[in-house]
Amino acid sequence: MPQIALTNHSQFPQTVSSSENHRCCSFLLELDVCNSEVMSKYWAVLLLVLIQLHCSDGCPELCQCFSAAKVICADEAMKALPVNISAQVRELIVVASGVTHLDSRSFRENLRLTKLVILNGLVKTVSHDAFDRLLELRELEISGNSYWLIFEVQTFGSLTNLTRLLLNNNKISALDVGIFDSLQKLEMLQLKGNNLFCLHGHLFRHLHKLQELDLSFNQISSVSADVFQNNSRLRALSLQSNKIPELPAGIFAHLDNLEELNLRSNHISNLSTNVFPSSLRKLILKKNMLTQLHSTIFHKLHHVTYLDLSQNQLSEVPTDLFQNLISLKKLDLSENRITTLPGTLFKGLFSVKALHLQKNNLSSLEEDLLKDQHDMEQLHLSMNSLRSIPRGFFDELDFQCIVQLHGNPWRCDCGIQYLSDWIRNNQRNVEDVAQLYCQAPEFIRGHSLVSVDKERLACVENSSFEFQSSSDTNITEIPLDGNDDIHCSLRDIKGMATIQCKLTKCTSVKFQALFEFVDGSESERVVSKEWPAPAGCSSGT
Repeated sequence: MPQIALTNHSQFPQTVSSSENHRCCSFLLELDVCNSEVMSKYWAVLLLVLIQLHCSDGCPELCQCFSAAKVICADEAMKALPVNISAQVRELIVVASGVTHLDSRSFRENLRLTKLVILNGLVKTVSHDAFDRLLELRELEISGNSYWLIFEVQTFGSLTNLTRLLLNNNKISALDVGIFDSLQKLEMLQLKGNNLFCLHGHLFRHLHKLQELDLSFNQISSVSADVFQNNSRLRALSLQSNKIPELPAGIFAHLDNLEELNLRSNHISNLSTNVFPSSLRKLILKKNMLTQLHSTIFHKLHHVTYLDLSQNQLSEVPTDLFQNLISLKKLDLSENRITTLPGTLFKGLFSVKALHLQKNNLSSLEEDLLKDQHDMEQLHLSMNSLRSIPRGFFDELDFQCIVQLHGNPWRCDCGIQYLSDWIRNNQRNVEDVAQLYCQAPEFIRGHSLVSVDKERLACVENSSFEFQSSSDTNITEIPLDGNDDIHCSLRDIKGMATIQCKLTKCTSVKFQALFEFVDGSESERVVSKEWPAPAGCSSGT
């Protein structure tokens, strides 16, 4: 049977102190395996247990020390932060503890933490001197507390080396001016998921190195025009899911390096011209209350690659709205009320790869709308009011482009011949191709567009009910005994039968058809359809 021996090759004492605990893992294990056999799973498990027990010697109670520099504590029974932490520890992470207060006694002297994380706890207050001994701290996170967290104005006064501060989901309702003044090295600040109602103009005044600011999921309804005037290095700003009704003029005027701006899910109904900095690369205006856009609102945004205007209330789009967005790769206009799009709307936008137009009220499209989009990868036109597609519409698309067309009331007659042919040749490029259904004519309603024979995609002239004979058309009058108020004719076009009737009296109509086969037998299927008299009908046809 294999024998395992623990050998101390560094001549350390058998009992390891907490300050030397990090060296225990340098012990070498000598394995004397009989007959050169592979060690069994039993001994492997035992070996791991021995290592864990030996290396955890001296670790604070209710904590795990997975390395000399990192301690993780997670226990509701913990009412105070551990004080017997090794001087080698650089990261302390406390999860779901019972700690309710942080003050000067929470951390012992000479502690050289660079990262402190307190998550999902019960912290209520943080005193002004809580972090006075953590002079080397670079990252601090206190997030997910169950109570309304309150900070004193000098709480972060000693953290002059801090570069990352995360205070998310703490129910913070107000922040005193000056609370961040000492954090002049701060590069990232997250305050999302709190209950902030307004942003004071001087709140971030000394954060000159700030690059990322997240204020999403608050209750902000008032924003000062000068709130970001000293944050010229800001690159990413999120104000998502607040209650902002408008953006003050000049609010982003000093943000010459801003690349990402997220304004999703606010109450913005109008945008002033020149409100956005020209440095933007990603702009999200999704789910606001925009009803119209000025034609020059985006004219400075030459670097924008992503623009999201979805879930607004736009009914029309100015012809030159996007004319200067030469870097645009993805444009989302979905879930608006747009009825038409100018044929030159996307002219010159050669880099567009994704265009989302689904869930609008589009009833028609211009033939040259996609003339310059040779590199398109996604085109979403589903859930509109389209009845046909103009001839040549898809001709400029790359063969790899994925198209969505379902959820439109397609009219399956000669006007859809181009779309039918294109789908047959590019079925792998159409998502949910089996969900494309004919809405009209009546006799073909509900049929899958791709299953309809080309011969049935014919147009019927119905303007005068007077049929003109041709070489491929056979017209037969249908006699109706004893009824002079209705005249019907059967028209046969290349094997497709069409019945048209003209009424000379205001009345309801019921149609029934029983099919008879060549051998004289009758089909069990009876087609029946009834039309009521038109509303307001008196005695007209």
